[in-house]
Amino acid sequence: MRIGPMATTALGWHLHGEKRRARTLAALASSPFDRVRMAAAATRCTLDELEERISELAAIGVTAEIVLLRAEDGIDDAGAAARYVTEVVPRLAAHGNVWWSLSDDPAALPGLSEHDWVALARLVAEEDPGHHPLSITTGPDDPLVWRHGFTHGSVIAPRPRDAWVRTRDHHRPVLMDMCGYEGDADDPWRSLPPEEVVTSAWDGAIRRRYVTHGEAYADDEGLTWSRDGGTLTGEAVPRLALLRHVFAGTPDEATYRDRDAPMLELPGEFYLEFCGEHRFPQREYEVPEGRYEVEVIDTWEMTVTPGGVREGPTVTVDLPGTVGQAVRLRRCP
Repeated sequence: MRIGPMATTALGWHLHGEKRRARTLAALASSPFDRVRMAAAATRCTLDELEERISELAAIGVTAEIVLLRAEDGIDDAGAAARYVTEVVPRLAAHGNVWWSLSDDPAALPGLSEHDWVALARLVAEEDPGHHPLSITTGPDDPLVWRHGFTHGSVIAPRPRDAWVRTRDHHRPVLMDMCGYEGDADDPWRSLPPEEVVTSAWDGAIRRRYVTHGEAYADDEGLTWSRDGGTLTGEAVPRLALLRHVFAGTPDEATYRDRDAPMLELPGEFYLEFCGEHRFPQREYEVPEGRYEVEVIDTWEMTVTPGGVREGPTVTVDLPGTVGQAVRLRRCP
């Protein structure tokens, strides 16, 4: 299974010089990320340049999620927005590694109404013969999340559980474009410790609310990864690589089960529970009779510790009593 996919934000990496762009591509190539959110940047980037950058991403197996409309680009009415969409989308739609985001902050464009955004979503679909994924970033309670024309929801919320609770009754896929960045900025959304970023990523993945990564540490040039690309320096990234590895072995058919800790399960075959901030001394699982391989995953220390083979229908797993533990049960042949 491909996790969600696993995305990061580097909105303006492509607007910099060749050396910084090369560092960004090298960082992405060695990272767990297979999608990067980047701005179309209407006034600062030509379509030729965008196509070159998208091709460079394709060469390393990364999808470009193009944020089409942002307030800083000066497109603030429906007519100008429609003209820009009809210029950009047909040109870039020829690339297989493209997603669309109409906007990462529609509230910053007050000249566009909900009706306008829906009309623009229809226009993107009309101009894109490949029918690439399309979203718009909103809060989980915003009705735009569910309007016709968008293929999935893209939401902002402080925690994955918030997004899950508010969207669980809908059947459209939901991704979390932001629940905070690792960093040390003045903005509380961009100054999270890496432990919290890793916890949110695991919690979101288990709930099928995959969290987009962000980093807001300023480098020697005063630039940050999530705005300018460059080099990934945060402590979360290698731990997200473990998350991606674990989910590569998770059955597609596994479904979310809501209990005191979030769990994915394929009853009788597979169970993956994330204990998160809870320091449980042990966990008990009621499963169909059979033999199950047990593993305890420390999501921060990046260890997978075998727990032997246990017999159902009750499997008890001892835990170290520290935060960030996950438990995986897999039925033995």
